[in-house]
Amino acid sequence: MLDFLEDIDDYDALFFLPDSEDDESIHIKSSKYKTPGIPVNATENGSMWHILLFKCNEESGNVDNLDHFDAVLSDPREYISGLIPSGWFGLVAKKTTTSDIFMTDALDKFNSMM
Repeated sequence: MLDFLEDIDDYDALFFLPDSEDDESIHIKSSKYKTPGIPVNATENGSMWHILLFKCNEESGNVDNLDHFDAVLSDPREYISGLIPSGWFGLVAKKTTTSDIFMTDALDKFNSMM
């Protein structure tokens, strides 16, 4: 796991976004849902997470290669630790009975940046 992710805990969503002021940096933010809901489709291997990934277009700086899907993750921090060095950005958000609204809003915002 990347060192700067180790201290992040107790979150419903974890954003890993390009830093608008420094092309070489990444902005990490964790958050909790205002209305947490009940986790759905959790397994013994981990919780179900919404995943939204993209790369930045090097010329325009816009969102490129936007993709979203759901997956079971035992530790989202480990998952994004493999994505960040490859130039991927996005968010992982715990899938709950109330999280679809959060993800629809996030997807709309990222789509508007394409």
